[in-house]
Amino acid sequence: MPYHDDTPQCRIRVHLRLRPSAKPSTAIHIQDETATVLIDVQKSSGGGPPKSYMDQIVFNVDSIVQSTDQQQVYEQIAKPSVDDFLKGYNSTIMAYGQVGAGKTFTMTGDMKVYGNRGIIPRSIHQIFEEKENKPEAGIVVHMSYMEIYQEALYDLLQQRSDNLMIIEENHLPAVRGLAKIRVETEAQAVQWFFEGEKFRTYGHHILNPLSSRSHTILTFYMERRVQRCRALTDFTVAKLNLVDLAGVERLKKVSTDTGGLMRREACVINKSLSFLEQTVYALRLGQGYVPFRQSKVTTLLKESLGGNCKTVLIVNCWPEEYFLDETVNSKFSSPCKPICIFTNSIQSRP
Repeated sequence: MPYHDDTPQCRIRVHLRLRPSAKPSTAIHIQDETATVLIDVQKSSGGGPPKSYMDQIVFNVDSIVQSTDQQQVYEQIAKPSVDDFLKGYNSTIMAYGQVGAGKTFTMTGDMKVYGNRGIIPRSIHQIFEEKENKPEAGIVVHMSYMEIYQEALYDLLQQRSDNLMIIEENHLPAVRGLAKIRVETEAQAVQWFFEGEKFRTYGHHILNPLSSRSHTILTFYMERRVQRCRALTDFTVAKLNLVDLAGVERLKKVSTDTGGLMRREACVINKSLSFLEQTVYALRLGQGYVPFRQSKVTTLLKESLGGNCKTVLIVNCWPEEYFLDETVNSKFSSPCKPICIFTNSIQSRP
């Protein structure tokens, strides 16, 4: 199903991005033409006939990205979601995967090198380019930036955690007390994003000297007007969630911290991502009860996973032999049937 199909239903789209490696595992087989990943379960000691199909795990995704070109990644994966957001559809772009696999590089990139900018700064550019090119639309943009660290909520734009509480508005989760700041220009939005990044929780990790130890949700809220006649104006409202999830890690492989803060952080991260997997699995099976409330991540992403939102999931993997188990366990694949119904939100005002 094409991403821009006008059909009322569309499933979550899943893209796989493989981190470049000098020694990729020979157990991983990529079929770009069918967007399929085959991973050998049983490896022979050498020689013998080809492996049977049953000796492999097969994952089907919507596309596989092995390029390090950030612009190509944005055009292929993220730009359609931002286009939909500007048309008035709620959209989410979410990076998931093992620690050190490139999630933050995909979402934020290297801001010191212009060509290495990630999805977030490129999305900001596209949003404000639209605002500048279409002044007649009267586009108004607000933004919020939130961190979930050890199941506690932090407002990264106001540098505070007090009075933040998840509530329900119109049957959807919202965060009471979270700042929503109006931004008029690209430079202003980028500056606020940088300010929020200064207060995000990072730690020195054996695989990454600047490893994110929390989940973050950067949200842009847009309102634009369309004049239908002299007495009636349509106001279209939408939001864009840009989600950078903390990385899954196997402590016995990557942690030298035997009982300290990093181990406790990893346990909370792994637990919350396990709840995320359970939620996606329940949606795929069409179960009557979906455990959104098991963690703050699944609660806040309720609309993105099973509601009125177009969602793209970027699975980042490290294709080396040593991390093969973690790659296999990054097993989000395209849902077997639609789980979301999408509409754009239009309000008419005289």
